[in-house]
Amino acid sequence: MANHHFISYSSVDALDFALQLADALEAGPPQIPVWLDKRELQPGHEWDEQIVDAIRVCDSFLFVMTCDSVEAQSVCKHEWSRALAYKKTIIPIKLHADAEMPMRLGTRQHIDFTGDFDSALAKLRKHIRWMATPEGTLQAMKDRLADAQRDLRRAVDHMQQARIQDDIDLLEKQVAEQQQIVNNPQAAAKRVEESIKSGLERERKPEKSAPERTSGKFINPPPAMAPSYFQDRFFETTVIGGFLKDNALRLMTVVGRGGTGKTAIVCRLLKSVEGGQLPDDGGPLSVDGIVYLSAIGTRRVTLANLYADLCKLLPGDIAAHLDSLYKKPQASTEFKMQELLANFSQGRVVVLLDNFEDLISSETLNIRDAELDEALRALLSLPQHAVKVILTTRIPPRDLALFQPGRQRRLDLDEGLESPYAENILREMDADGKVGLKIAPDEMLNEARERTRGYPRALEALFAILSADRDTSLRDVLDDTEKMLPENVVKDLVGEAFSRLDPTGQQVMQALAVYGRPVVPAAIDYLLQPYLPSVNSAPVLNRLVNMQFARKEAGRYYQHPVDYAYAFSRLAKGEESDRDEVDAPPYTQFALLHRAANYFEQARTSREEWKTIEDLAPQLAEFDLRCTGQDYDTAASVLLDIDFDYLFKWSFYRLVAELHERLQDKITDPYLKNCNLGNLGSAYYRLGRYQKAIACYEHALIIDREAGDRLGESIWLGCLGNCYADLGQTARSIDYSEQSIELYRAIGDSHGEAIILGNLGNRYAALGQTVHAIEYYKKSILILRNAQDLYNVGVYINNLAEVMIDDDNYEESAKAVLESIEIGKESNSPGISSSSNCRFALARLCLGDLPGARAAAEAARQYDEPKNNHYVLALLGLIALRQQDCVAAQEAFAAAVTESDQLLDYSMQNFAALDSKGLALCGLALCDQVNRAQDAIEVYKAARAINKDAGIVNRVLRLFDALAVADDKGLLAGVRDAAGG
Repeated sequence: MANHHFISYSSVDALDFALQLADALEAGPPQIPVWLDKRELQPGHEWDEQIVDAIRVCDSFLFVMTCDSVEAQSVCKHEWSRALAYKKTIIPIKLHADAEMPMRLGTRQHIDFTGDFDSALAKLRKHIRWMATPEGTLQAMKDRLADAQRDLRRAVDHMQQARIQDDIDLLEKQVAEQQQIVNNPQAAAKRVEESIKSGLERERKPEKSAPERTSGKFINPPPAMAPSYFQDRFFETTVIGGFLKDNALRLMTVVGRGGTGKTAIVCRLLKSVEGGQLPDDGGPLSVDGIVYLSAIGTRRVTLANLYADLCKLLPGDIAAHLDSLYKKPQASTEFKMQELLANFSQGRVVVLLDNFEDLISSETLNIRDAELDEALRALLSLPQHAVKVILTTRIPPRDLALFQPGRQRRLDLDEGLESPYAENILREMDADGKVGLKIAPDEMLNEARERTRGYPRALEALFAILSADRDTSLRDVLDDTEKMLPENVVKDLVGEAFSRLDPTGQQVMQALAVYGRPVVPAAIDYLLQPYLPSVNSAPVLNRLVNMQFARKEAGRYYQHPVDYAYAFSRLAKGEESDRDEVDAPPYTQFALLHRAANYFEQARTSREEWKTIEDLAPQLAEFDLRCTGQDYDTAASVLLDIDFDYLFKWSFYRLVAELHERLQDKITDPYLKNCNLGNLGSAYYRLGRYQKAIACYEHALIIDREAGDRLGESIWLGCLGNCYADLGQTARSIDYSEQSIELYRAIGDSHGEAIILGNLGNRYAALGQTVHAIEYYKKSILILRNAQDLYNVGVYINNLAEVMIDDDNYEESAKAVLESIEIGKESNSPGISSSSNCRFALARLCLGDLPGARAAAEAARQYDEPKNNHYVLALLGLIALRQQDCVAAQEAFAAAVTESDQLLDYSMQNFAALDSKGLALCGLALCDQVNRAQDAIEVYKAARAINKDAGIVNRVLRLFDALAVADDKGLLAGVRDAAGG
């Protein structure tokens, strides 16, 4: 039980009183929770450990002073001494008139219970409430300051005097600041408001500062800097150095539990390599670049960041080309990585992916991000390149470790530092000798190494304990931790160090844990403002950094995962209703997560500025915090505001699917639940996962029909029509579309009607009825122009342009699609850009302009559109082959087969993927002069078994005939008949 008040008493002469006091306080009003050993101790567990835990998390310490409890040998002395170490507010309760206050408790004001119980109880209740006020906080600081000043007068040891003086200096500053708050709370509150306001403004419009990295070779700050006291790890450093030297190796996974120093050892080595030298006299080693990414740092581990940061190491023109390629939805991740890594054929480039465990599923032990997993596999399997990746993680990715094992190495760091290195670290951290480690006996330091298992994070926590508590010696800590389980040593020592922080330091640590990502001080101030109205977290954060409790990068602060987990665990979970408490929110996980999400809600930029996914970072952070706080309905509202009009249009389909999947079966609002179902279906549809999409749409359709929501019904009918069209069921698709358009017309929604008109144009184009198709497209485009929906104007212009090609109007098609190309650029839409350039390439091919067709196809390839990648690659291969560029053609055809197979894994009914695969197999046959006709025939037969609509067959044969021009040896005999059905 946390947030209680610990009652310390002597069972010799105060048991009955303690029971009476506990009953009275808990009875209320108001109820004051207490911890009393006679009622709270659990059998089967160490009683002394339970008492220490109860003191560690108590709000205040109620010390019942009786003749026995104030004796030097009383167990109460150990309890209030522990409370002092944990910076707890101690409230003396005088029960016996002749019981004298212990000297170390100074002149604290006691509550007199020697007389009437009820009147004394009322005073105690009032005092407990007062201690939570700014005045009470000030008094607690003054009590601690008086303790320190008294101890300084009695200290004879110079080292101890220095430690006490440090405490006095800090406390005097804190007292002065708190006094100003008490004297003028309005001014202090105004300062906080202004600080938060300016901080939010900087979040919305960050200042352009000079880059922290002075060399263009080293991208992003390292996630950690190895401390000056870093010791040993010579063997491990040699192993990592050997990995970097070995051109046959590409991936190293450094594995170890939290606190073993994984990040420190790698960052120390890479920092030395930045200067061209391996550490520890390991010899020279030059690198052409280092990229630092961290799953918990300011630059997160994502495929987008990995790709973009590697591009920063390349010349501007090449980087621009690769950036365009990355945005192409039809280009596979493997192909993107192939094109990227081809530019690193010489030299040596190192990528650090730190804290990789955050990207690994605890259930499957595999990488959650499919694209990132694919990228790492490509890095392992592609032809020779110079990029090496180091992962630091507590959990190794299982399946990745089995892929190309000959090109990987694993380094386990479960063993801590050996002697004398661990001991040397302890001495080096105590540079000024104030905490006693520098002059501690070798035997005691050896015991400390054994107790911590030599784990660097545990050694740092040991130092933090001594730094935070001037009255604790190394011997005290070793005695306290004697029963500590070896496997929990890092967590337990981090927890003990946390408990010895002052209350404000603890709250700032917990605020960092609530955010769970790097944040600026203004974010901490905002979160703690209801609880500390005059909070000023910046100096506290810097002190925490100095004590190794927090990290700082680019003006933002975050925590080591072990510290994050412990600090967050010290917060009471609370109730979901805590989110609704505005005036006096409780200090619970639910309330704090809600407020942290509100911070990012306020940090949003205006909608006009949303041009890239980076502009949506506040919404994505807010979404994550809402989900963590189980506020799924609000999270759904946040996502629905950005998914369709932004993430979908920017082709982040996988991300949209992942975010919507987090909300599945957790939303209560019927409207939001249905939108979640439908938009998840749309993400699946764009990824070619038709069966999953249909299941979502059908579920959403049933709900809206039952609710009488005709607009929702019309939307999902139209979406089902699209799915069945892509599965070759054109007649069924038309039926769904016609049902949809009738509903749109009935409710007077002309925009929805325009969308379905365009979709019907697609259906009639598939049937080869080009006159009807053109009529539908033109009606659709006209309505959409009037509605200023340029995005969908671009979509249907592309489709109209292809029907013009069907009618042999190649010049008109090429002219029409130019507008769509511009719309794609203006709307930052990879989907439109891919489709429009693809149609332009086809038109130029039909006109015999192979260079123009090649340029357009290459431009189309720059965008990633999963449903269309196979077609773009097959078309590019065809054009390259017609230009007699067999190398480029072969690469494009092979990539087309890969893309087709990925979609066919989702659905074997994807006839478009089959047609592209058939064409690509034919192209590969012509490239390598190997007869693949039978393979192509089987694939085309499978496609025609699904769809043999006249318009579809006409388009398939047009591409086949364009390819067959290069078949001067008759390798494709019999294939055309299969392609035409």
